[in-house]
Amino acid sequence: MHGQCCALVYLVILTSNVIRLFICFCWFKNAEVYQQYDFNLVYFQFSDMKTKRKHLSSSKYERGMAETHVCGSNLNNEAPRKILTAMWDFEQCDPKRCSGRKLVRLGMTKLLRLNESFGGIVLTPTATCVLSPDTDRQLMHSGGIAVVDCSWAQLEQTGFKKLKFHHGRLLPLLIASNPVKYGKPFQLSCVEALAASLYILGEHNQATEFLNKFSWGHQFLTLNKQRLQSYAKCSTSKEILCCQDRFLEQITRVDSSNTESYADIYAELDNQILADSSSSQCSSSSEDFTEQRTETHSPTDSNFGQQDSTVIEGEEINKVITKQIDTLVSSFERTKLFTECGKNWDRFYKRNGVRFFKDRHWTTHEFTELSSLHNRTPRSLLEVGCGVGNFLIPLIESMLSISKAGIDIAEESCVSKTNGISRIYACDISQRAVDILDERLKEFPVKCNAFVCDVTKTYSLKAALSSLNSVSDQEFNNAEHGVDLVTLIFVLSALNPQEMFTCLCNVASVLSPGGRLLFRDYGQYDHAQLRFGRGSRLFADRPSYVRQDGTLSYFFTKDELANLFSNAGLSVHRLHFVHKETRNVAKDLCVQRVFLQAVCEKPAS
Repeated sequence: MHGQCCALVYLVILTSNVIRLFICFCWFKNAEVYQQYDFNLVYFQFSDMKTKRKHLSSSKYERGMAETHVCGSNLNNEAPRKILTAMWDFEQCDPKRCSGRKLVRLGMTKLLRLNESFGGIVLTPTATCVLSPDTDRQLMHSGGIAVVDCSWAQLEQTGFKKLKFHHGRLLPLLIASNPVKYGKPFQLSCVEALAASLYILGEHNQATEFLNKFSWGHQFLTLNKQRLQSYAKCSTSKEILCCQDRFLEQITRVDSSNTESYADIYAELDNQILADSSSSQCSSSSEDFTEQRTETHSPTDSNFGQQDSTVIEGEEINKVITKQIDTLVSSFERTKLFTECGKNWDRFYKRNGVRFFKDRHWTTHEFTELSSLHNRTPRSLLEVGCGVGNFLIPLIESMLSISKAGIDIAEESCVSKTNGISRIYACDISQRAVDILDERLKEFPVKCNAFVCDVTKTYSLKAALSSLNSVSDQEFNNAEHGVDLVTLIFVLSALNPQEMFTCLCNVASVLSPGGRLLFRDYGQYDHAQLRFGRGSRLFADRPSYVRQDGTLSYFFTKDELANLFSNAGLSVHRLHFVHKETRNVAKDLCVQRVFLQAVCEKPAS
């Protein structure tokens, strides 16, 4: 009887161990890592199975697992080994727009606690040496790559000393392609930094996989193709630094100025239009934005987008647009954006003042109507969407033919004789913008009345001009017969598409018979449209977008504009595309710009 009991006990123990061994085997198989461990060791450590599981769970990242289903290769060695990627987040950026946080949500990158150590390569601005492919490649495979997510504007306040690591590295010269830092050297986002290091150390496929999760990701490889390929061929840090020096020397030789932001490229576009005024009436032109500018073949409507390997072509355009349509802004957010349009512009001008948009000195060359309007005097001008005066101030300076510093206030009586304009009006939806414009206009001996007006409200513009008659200067404010010129320069695209017609009707209502509307705005497939990422498009059937600051943007077709003008009671005199190829050789940037320019007239009848 005693022997039977002992045999039964041994049988139970053996059965239990077999079951536990089977469970362990299945768990290892699901993790696709069971072939890397000694099962004899696991068998004799069943008593500490919970500890073993915890150890394996944490070690999957230490062994290079960025995703739980990938570590090393499978039984047939078919799946490539994935490099562990991780990040520390100081929470200085919007988590919804942080590229590193997106990789974490996709399960492609591990989020580290600030007090958690990392044994692999750490990309940090506090490092003292750059990547060394020969030595860092082995370190990458054994420990992975981590990046520090923080704001470039708050580097001095960031607590890098809290982080625990031993292998800090810097990346060599690369150009950012993310929407926030586009065109700036060195200031990469998390995904750009991770992809660059992976590419340089030989993991091209994983680098491409990371960038493909972002609509603008392919541009990073395009902008930095030559640099990345050169760095990948290097073996040591010294070789990478020598390679970087050659690229820096190219930049210094072509352009000795500071690094250019995307807004700076727009400013150079303005300057180039001014310099090339003799050909400004052509429907297309092309510039190379360097100190030594050379003309290239001008793209036409038929071959636009096929002039350079860096230009986005038809298939890529369709892919970008498809991604935008697949992730539309929700109807709630869209309604909120339309409701708070004025508030968003107020915040914009509070944050940027006069620094964001550059003064537009090219308008008098593009629109001859600004210099002469059939020799009629007195003449009147209304700018709709005046902002802080980026159009109006250069126009006044041009009409006065003197610099702001040389204005003699005593010559105020000669103003009308000098510029031929007796009445100037300007309106904007932002009260803050109007206040800034009023301050700027104090430097000029010109009478100008700036006021707040929401041109998307029916009859709002005519009512606002009529209310100016309450001012004592009746001669100046007599707008009953309408104005001779109205300008809409990059304004219509900033409106709700459903309210654009109302805006044009308001413009037509204040134009005098024979008065003209001068128009310029974004055209379809402009580079700015293709830079919008996921979650920025408002409608599937209309190219309307929202920027990060809540302001809107729209990209017109020629037929669409012609119909809008016609339905608003305006006859179209000129309507054509303006194609610009903005090329910065030093930064290896090629930007295709597409604008639509028009001159419309209110019929005399």
